Amino acid sequence: MNATGDKEELLLLARAAASAKRAARQRLIDRILLTVLLLGIWQGVVAVGWIHPFFISQPTKVIADIWTMVSTGYIFRHFLITLWEALAGFVAGSVLGIGLGFAAALSPRLADALQPLIVAFDSMPRVAIAPLFIIWLGFGMSSKVMLAMLVVFFPIFFNTFSGMRAVDPVLVSSVRVMGGSKFMVLWLVNLPSTMAWVFAAMKTAISAALIGAVVGEFVGSTAGIGWIMVQAAGTNDTTRLFSTMAVLSLVGSALFIGVRWAEDRVLKWRPRTET
Repeated sequence: MNATGDKEELLLLARAAASAKRAARQRLIDRILLTVLLLGIWQGVVAVGWIHPFFISQPTKVIADIWTMVSTGYIFRHFLITLWEALAGFVAGSVLGIGLGFAAALSPRLADALQPLIVAFDSMPRVAIAPLFIIWLGFGMSSKVMLAMLVVFFPIFFNTFSGMRAVDPVLVSSVRVMGGSKFMVLWLVNLPSTMAWVFAAMKTAISAALIGAVVGEFVGSTAGIGWIMVQAAGTNDTTRLFSTMAVLSLVGSALFIGVRWAEDRVLKWRPRTET
């Protein structure tokens, strides 16, 4: 009887795994078909003359331009500079946001003191702050890292703070009843519960870090993907603009997947939601 039950359970698990694989495969096919359809429409409206290629170029020209930048090696130096700026800003903003978020949640007095400052700084347009970083830190990578860090800090801080405040008090009480110290409560309850909130913010913040780095390069730089875009805009080269935007989209998608992979490894206890 037990052997029969075990076999039935294994069969159900195998069917569930097969069903999940089919769903993932179908999801991938749907996304590819939708992308091809949109590119086909884009190519078509230009080919029939509804929109002049000067304004939106064409997918075939964009793909050819990307290949040219890759095959000649032109894009690699600029790509690595922007990627470094975004990743450095993301790490710095995440560490600062998580640390300050935990501290504010654990200290109501600190939270009250920080509230007006956090709200005031969060209300400032990032584009308006970028020139100040250029003046203070120059045209190098430091100013872009600072801007990326700034745009990452706020969502990470707010989600960390909110996650700490949303911890189930019953779980906290249970650990304390069993003789757990404040550190044990923080390690066993607060941290695991809050990390789900933190990773939710990180998945948004990683793209924001890339945008922050590029915006900084728009304002003032001598290299980077944003610098390429500024040069292309100055010569009305829409093909190069779309090429660099496509590269940024691919990089942003790869970074998002990387954060989601880390989330799956850290939060193994939580069922994965397919996206």
